Amino acid sequence: MSNQEVTIQFPNGEEKCFAKGVTLTEIAKSISPSLAKKSIVGSVNTTTTDLTRPILVDAEISLYDTSSKEGLEVLRHSAAHLTAQAVKRLYPDAKFGVGPVIENGFYYDIDMNHTLVPEDLQVIEREMKKIASENHIVVRKEVTREEAAQIFAQDHLKLELLEIIPEDELVTVYEQGEFVDLCR
Repeated sequence: MSNQEVTIQFPNGEEKCFAKGVTLTEIAKSISPSLAKKSIVGSVNTTTTDLTRPILVDAEISLYDTSSKEGLEVLRHSAAHLTAQAVKRLYPDAKFGVGPVIENGFYYDIDMNHTLVPEDLQVIEREMKKIASENHIVVRKEVTREEAAQIFAQDHLKLELLEIIPEDELVTVYEQGEFVDLCR
């Protein structure tokens, strides 16, 4: 193996060399296009990660689909972002607090002038379907605290969340079309 390669160990113990910087998506495609299509998240050396992060060191990997606990959690987290994006489009003054995955789904703390009524849920769902049909690529970005403060300057709830992230912890945002959210 050259220093431009990484050794990847699969759950069955099999090992294979790939170019340094390979992603979980590329590894999945090398095994089977259907595996790549159904994989939603993976782990690299037991750390859960999205499928697009480059692997720079030898690693043990796993891939997960929505039938797994890990995959279902990511699906729910993505649904939370999609919901927030739809709400933001429909109610531009909306500000978002926490939006965690919970046992049977997710929720989002939202501060806005409009009081939601049951009929609004159908409108939000239609907007979610519209956004999903736009096929936005979800992009993970590591940013400085200062950059995050600029991104969320108009969202007091996100600024509060930024304050509770430990100083030594990386600040991560996810972009999905015009929507940007702070994630940990």
